[in-house]
Amino acid sequence: MAQTALLIRLDKIGDLVLTLPADRQRALRDYDCHWYISKGLGFVADHANPPRKYKEGSKTFSFVQFFKFFLMVRALRPAISVSFHAPWWVNLALRLARVPLRVGVLSQWHSYIFLNRGVRQKRSLCEHHELDYNHLLVQQGLRDRSPPLFPHLALTAKFEALPLELPPRYGVVHPGMAGSALNWPIKHYEELILKLSNDIPVVITGTNSDQFILSPLIARLGQTPNIIWANEKLKPPQLLRVLKSASFLFAPSTGVIHLAASLGTPTFGVYSPIRVESAERWGPRGDSVKIHTPPASVEARVMDLVTPEEIYNSISVVIK
Repeated sequence: MAQTALLIRLDKIGDLVLTLPADRQRALRDYDCHWYISKGLGFVADHANPPRKYKEGSKTFSFVQFFKFFLMVRALRPAISVSFHAPWWVNLALRLARVPLRVGVLSQWHSYIFLNRGVRQKRSLCEHHELDYNHLLVQQGLRDRSPPLFPHLALTAKFEALPLELPPRYGVVHPGMAGSALNWPIKHYEELILKLSNDIPVVITGTNSDQFILSPLIARLGQTPNIIWANEKLKPPQLLRVLKSASFLFAPSTGVIHLAASLGTPTFGVYSPIRVESAERWGPRGDSVKIHTPPASVEARVMDLVTPEEIYNSISVVIK
């Protein structure tokens, strides 16, 4: 029977998409890999190709959460663990559960105390893409001397009944993001959506947390023909189906752009030129991805420099 490896990434959608492929490294080939991921993100692991084994949890400490995780680790009895992103109490539980090999990035204080195979990665220097950092963590942590592999995640979309009717052909624009990087101006989204809607139906997606950018767009474009408002109407598996069937997705640096790229949908993005927010570190990986980035500038409104016309010309290649 294969030994178990426990892989931990308690983070957001995009971070998980850029981490799950790390279990394809040769060093883990003979292990039965199990993931511990953030609550609500199981749909990513379920739709991965191949599907991943996982448990969901929260990175917020509580005694109940700690002991649930500890008991899970004791039940799995992993030979190794890899902490890609984990709070202190997770690494403490791994040590108390006596996981023989505990790999992780040497950064915060607890990584020096609770891990026994730390890997130095100065990720703030942005010398590699996040996906590559995760692959290298496995390879270096398990001391694999073979050339590293850098596959990106492949997702599938299962049939899901949708709460709205979509035309046979459409594109998707997802304007919202969590705010961890610079976004495109609302007026640019408005102009681009209008231009695209003259050529193809445009589906707008988003969640309740995106209201700050969706509300003004709805106020201005709410009655415009050929625009379909799907925001707050789709469950995650339904979103995957909508993205998979789309002619394209356009989005800023957010989890949805990583989902679309992993589904193989033609993906267009706009990213900040700031190094720690750049596509070179956080961009989506896939077979059909094009990212637009403004030139580095001291201008406060640097994202304005990527024009709607530039994005429209790029997208029009796949819709005409």
